[in-house]
Amino acid sequence: MARDPHSETTLTSRGIGMAAVGVVVGGLGVGLATPPLVYVGVAMCAAVAVAALWMLLSVNSFLSSYPFAHREITPRPLTVGVVGRVTVTMSAAQRGRAGAVLRRAIAQSLDIREQAAAELTGGGATKATVARTSDSLSLSYALHPTRRGRWPLGPALVHSSDPLGMIWADTAVGGTEEVAVWPHVIDLSGTAGALMGHADRIVLGARTPSADDAALRDYREGDDLRRVHWPSSARTGTMLVRSDERAGKRPATVIIDPPLDAEALEWAVSSAASIAISVLDSGHPVRLFGGTISVETATRMRSENADMARVALLNSTVDIASAASRDAAEHELSRASRHATDDLTQGEVIIAVLEPHEGRSLAELVPLGEAGHAWAVVRDSDEVPAAQTALALRRAGWRVAVASMGDDLAAVWMRLVASGDAP
Repeated sequence: MARDPHSETTLTSRGIGMAAVGVVVGGLGVGLATPPLVYVGVAMCAAVAVAALWMLLSVNSFLSSYPFAHREITPRPLTVGVVGRVTVTMSAAQRGRAGAVLRRAIAQSLDIREQAAAELTGGGATKATVARTSDSLSLSYALHPTRRGRWPLGPALVHSSDPLGMIWADTAVGGTEEVAVWPHVIDLSGTAGALMGHADRIVLGARTPSADDAALRDYREGDDLRRVHWPSSARTGTMLVRSDERAGKRPATVIIDPPLDAEALEWAVSSAASIAISVLDSGHPVRLFGGTISVETATRMRSENADMARVALLNSTVDIASAASRDAAEHELSRASRHATDDLTQGEVIIAVLEPHEGRSLAELVPLGEAGHAWAVVRDSDEVPAAQTALALRRAGWRVAVASMGDDLAAVWMRLVASGDAP
């Protein structure tokens, strides 16, 4: 941790009173030509000056004795609703017996705490445990993240005061860093697997594809040329490549439509992340995009390296933000829908977490439902009912469940799976 010491020194009420009385007494002594009063006034003001010098020396002694600081956060990144822990360790410049008594005296005389955003602490004060030795000073406390995003943590603050309590100082030690917080994720692996299996039955029940047709897709820039299927490319006049997706491991795309309301946004992000992670855990490649997640950078995460895929998916949700206006939100959803339509692979499943919409953005979703393997969770609210949007999507071939923020997401999934073959 980079050390950037900055000290804020303040006179306490005792120090202010001592300095003020000293000035008054000294002034009276001069005015009355009474040397004892002058001496007393000067002595009182000198006491404040000595306290300031003491503070300067003690802070500098601490910084010179403990120049190395390290912050460890576990787990990292943090997750909403999951308790984390921070340990800040300040190590002595020189270890050993020489100077150990002085370092221990300094460590015992100082209080240490750390600043943290309210989103990381649950809005309350941190309760830290401080351990002191002659060679190190460590601070350990729990984090209770309550909101997804990136939030500042640090710097550590060393609180010190002179023996008479006339001056105190908070010295910032170490730097500030942003800590990423993932959204709350609900385990939907059971219902996600059932939904993906239902999608297989729909697609494979419609027709039995040949081995070539089921595993081919249009060539995209960056594809390995060794995967080009030349006979099919020559027959169709379009370059086709062998896809890694097979029946039973059907790919999925999760589209998020970020609400404008802050609380609803967190619900939507948590729902979309839970869906994407659960589809991945069920063994299917998945990608997540929409809102501020660029469709150009969204890639299909594969279950072969589940840990890295989970991290990549959850990292992509940290910075999702609401659109600036309803028109901008409509534009983002239309763009995501068009990209999903143009980039659709054979038998790909589409799952969307949507706000109620009408007009152009809703029309852009229609082609995704024509293949019969598109599902949607539409958020209902008192301000904007979802019934009209749900009806339009069902007519376009989507399977739809209307959900409120207070609904159990697993139950919503079960309704989607139980919807059967009829849209």
